[in-house]
Amino acid sequence: MLPSSKLKLEKLPEKPLTLSRSSSGHCLCLNCSETPRQICLECGAPIIIARNIALETISVKVLAACKYRSEGCPETKRLGSSMAAHEKQCCFRLYKCFAAKCSWNGPAHNILEHMESSHKERVFLGSEKVFKIKNIGNRKDMDMMYLFSCFSNEFWVKFIYKEAESSFFGAVQYVGQKGVAARYTYSFEIKISDDQSAKQYRYTRVTHADVADFEIIFRSRDCFWVPINIAKHLAENDVLSVKVNIDHIAK
Repeated sequence: MLPSSKLKLEKLPEKPLTLSRSSSGHCLCLNCSETPRQICLECGAPIIIARNIALETISVKVLAACKYRSEGCPETKRLGSSMAAHEKQCCFRLYKCFAAKCSWNGPAHNILEHMESSHKERVFLGSEKVFKIKNIGNRKDMDMMYLFSCFSNEFWVKFIYKEAESSFFGAVQYVGQKGVAARYTYSFEIKISDDQSAKQYRYTRVTHADVADFEIIFRSRDCFWVPINIAKHLAENDVLSVKVNIDHIAK
């Protein structure tokens, strides 16, 4: 049933309301009007099975707010148009901490502060870091996640090994608005040199938006991807050195 108190914009549904009413005049939504006993839950009077065209017309003109309105988002849409696409990439949205046992969530501008206070070992201040992966000859599943802070922005860096697929995968996400991700590039590079030759494996692309799921990125192979047989040839003393670099695209 529609509440008698004033409706809050952020609580309104995202589709046009189909309204009926009781014989006493109470308005009911479609779900409430389909009760088995066909009586009004407010007054007990019989429900009149007839649409309330006037209120339905008004309902589609009501503006619904983004669920992150309290965080500062000014976005509104007409009732009946989807807000979900906007909310998924809203710049005011709340982020969850990647750590499985951490319950923190907050806006993008607070991520670095949280990470430095609770997961400092997973924070890197800079744009380039070399990862040393041991036991390449008998590598088990591996999952590493870091927050890089550079160019006055933050980036999620994920580097994994899947034993079931015998492959390493790596990718970098820009933390923030989707359109800004294309202003940065990332690269994963493996390079070794000896007295006779040099070997190199390098992958570069623009950073992914943080609305993309890492698992989907890895499954699509739209990322750094190295099978273990290649990694073994590029390892030295059973250690694989992988350099991750983030760069800003000059205008």
